[in-house]
Amino acid sequence: MKDIIYTRFLLLKKQSFSLTCWILLPLLVTVGFVYIAETAQDDMNVPIGMVLEEDSSASHLLLEAIEDSSLVSVTSLSEREAIRKLEQHELDSVFIIRAGYEENIHNGNRKNVLTSYYSDRSFAYTPVREMIVSIIQQDTGRSKAADAVMNLERQLNGEQNWAIDEIIEKSRQIEQEEDLLQNEFRYDTDSEPIAPSNTLWNPWIIWAFATMLVTILLFDWVIKEQKTKVRVRFPFTKITYPAYMLMNVFIYLIGLLFIDLITALVFYFVYQVTINILSLVTFRMMICLFAFLFVSLIRHAYASYVAAIMWTLVLIVISGTFLPFSPNNQLLQWLNPLRHFLNGEPTTFWLGICVIGMIIWYVKEGKKYA
Repeated sequence: MKDIIYTRFLLLKKQSFSLTCWILLPLLVTVGFVYIAETAQDDMNVPIGMVLEEDSSASHLLLEAIEDSSLVSVTSLSEREAIRKLEQHELDSVFIIRAGYEENIHNGNRKNVLTSYYSDRSFAYTPVREMIVSIIQQDTGRSKAADAVMNLERQLNGEQNWAIDEIIEKSRQIEQEEDLLQNEFRYDTDSEPIAPSNTLWNPWIIWAFATMLVTILLFDWVIKEQKTKVRVRFPFTKITYPAYMLMNVFIYLIGLLFIDLITALVFYFVYQVTINILSLVTFRMMICLFAFLFVSLIRHAYASYVAAIMWTLVLIVISGTFLPFSPNNQLLQWLNPLRHFLNGEPTTFWLGICVIGMIIWYVKEGKKYA
């Protein structure tokens, strides 16, 4: 084993720079992709102008709710300045919160509380307006609910004596704590999915596809070891060709697994995402065995590169992660080796298939040297 490690080290020493780049490529691709995606998302926000004609808590809460939306980029301006920028096409649209907004909302009146301006180049005016109207409707609903609670308290001679603002604030607090849109539903038998991140894209999803492709490309050494000029030496050595190949796979597995653990730490500190270690280890084992078997079926390095790229593109399509494709065919789901990892589960099914494939390969190659 020491001789094999030393031999492999001598072979990799001449390719240390390129090998380091390939090993770190999935991490670099993931970081770059997430950065570009988040930058593009920020640049795609719709610029709108907001004008507040009254300085009240209700109008400021509405402004904060609009600013929290990922759809728009809000700029607070005076009415004259906002209309001037709209005419110069610096803003997509302008919305004015009219004076008396808080009083109208408390009275359940949604009419004449919002005025909007748009131009012939306002491509996102309609969805932005509907979003703001929905927020105003929520505020009106809270006010109506607060009135109902106060009327009920008076009828029951209650002693709480809550103000309407306190009831509305309490409803906001309950809404945040019990937000069904942010809750995650799953069956008791389901495993924990990959923890959500604060980024637009989950970095582990990007990393999974990148590392699948890179691992297959890294295993082009299998093709080189299959050449007749190389294999002719094994009848004169103490170790057989199948055992030699398996030990090299083990060496690559340990090295890549060490890089994966470093990647997990980077994603944790940069993106605040965690990963199930068992899921990561089984996924790495599956990929290494799969890459070995995949490349063993191909006799030419260039053909293996093309096949690896095509295989990764197929996985991207059937997974539905980047493209709007969600097949109902259960067979396609099982044929996706990344399925369990993307769901935060150990990759046991495909790992078992790869282990069986390795046993068949070992027995078949062993007969050639018997």
